[in-house]
Amino acid sequence: MVKRIWDFCGDIKVNFWLIFAIALNLAAGTYFIKFNPNLFKPLNHSLVQDWFIKYGQYQPGQSWWIVLLFALAFFLGINTFVCAVKRLAQLWLQRKQYGFRMFFVKISPSLIHLCFLAILAGHFFSLTAIYEQNVPVHLNQQIVLPQGNSVEVLSREIEHYTTPAAFEGALKQCSVVLKLQSPQTSEIRELRVLNPIYWQGMSIHLDVLTKKNSQNNAADPELKLIIKKDPGAALVIVSFAVLCLLMFWYFPQRKKT
Repeated sequence: MVKRIWDFCGDIKVNFWLIFAIALNLAAGTYFIKFNPNLFKPLNHSLVQDWFIKYGQYQPGQSWWIVLLFALAFFLGINTFVCAVKRLAQLWLQRKQYGFRMFFVKISPSLIHLCFLAILAGHFFSLTAIYEQNVPVHLNQQIVLPQGNSVEVLSREIEHYTTPAAFEGALKQCSVVLKLQSPQTSEIRELRVLNPIYWQGMSIHLDVLTKKNSQNNAADPELKLIIKKDPGAALVIVSFAVLCLLMFWYFPQRKKT
């Protein structure tokens, strides 16, 4: 019984149908998001489970595809893992028949699949365990963060263009000076738009909230701090980098064999 389940989970045909089902599911999700954007917009700044408890469970006809997407991705992960492990186990028993280079060429596709699995896991952590705060910028305010950390806004600066005449008064750059306080250290750093600060495993971004229908280009915009701690980002970046290196190495080597 266990062997039948193992063989079913590692069947390449199951992999094909899972990918096909995910594609259909995402197409359905695109439709629901397009015609009901207000329901799904909070997903940009909240955990999936929190969004579902607050919004999704009351709109099952609109949110069913998200639950199904997680289920399909879970089974795709199992299928990918079993396929890769079965292939690696088979090749490991035959390793003495090949040289090191040939053996590594043969196992590279399975390693690429495992990298893909790690990327899936990283995205899952990002969707379900990310920490995020969106805080309007006010002078001398102190923002309390997890693990005894805090951020204090010491100053802010708004730069406008003075030349050329066509851009006079338009917004050029915004920056704030922050005091970053942890239980062990304290430091002062400048934060600018598109130039985030990475500190204590968190990323701190400066966002500009433009006022709609404003006729005064010289008016100072509202600023917002976006503070994130994404446990899946490093896993996704490293796994994707390894995947790319394996693919760049594998295809030229395959042509030589």
